[in-house]
Amino acid sequence: MIYLNQFKQLSDNAVASLYNLVKDLVNKNTTNILEVGTYAGQVTVNLCAAAGEKSSSVSVISIDDNNDTFSPSAEESLKENHFRNYSIESGELEQKFEENVIKANIIYIDRFHEQIEEKLEFIEKNIIVPTKVIFRNPKNAEDYPFDVTEFKPEVKPRARKKVVPVKEEVKEEVKEEVKEEIKETAQNKKTTL
Repeated sequence: MIYLNQFKQLSDNAVASLYNLVKDLVNKNTTNILEVGTYAGQVTVNLCAAAGEKSSSVSVISIDDNNDTFSPSAEESLKENHFRNYSIESGELEQKFEENVIKANIIYIDRFHEQIEEKLEFIEKNIIVPTKVIFRNPKNAEDYPFDVTEFKPEVKPRARKKVVPVKEEVKEEVKEEVKEEIKETAQNKKTTL
């Protein structure tokens, strides 16, 4: 893989761990990977490569406050690798995060370190498919600085149709109506013969 920027947020060992982790997490139901907080695109390039190696239909949605901070940008590295399985959005990070959570099967978070519990709670409440969340935890070991959590949407049981017992009176009325119809049918047959 070609990574054009000299800035590296993750060590080579951590990058290899992330690549293998994402490759293992991608399955036949994976459609989108959401990445929050990418800086120069080191993670973006690796997410696109891991997803693309496993399935050509998986797309990476990368959001950041400002993707113009570093030069060359993430998009330049992605183009150099001929990746097409991505979209990059910047600005309005909170809003874009909330909009894209329901689209993702895998979420990589490298931001919100102070608000991670709040963000995980938001994810848990809003997902509609099983979702794996990878959080880059700066407190973990340098070669594997990730916490991985899986959330499954709450499945509410469907309401069953209420069975209303038929009252005995109604049953008797129906029986009487049926008897009358049978009598009338029998009489009509006698008169036509």
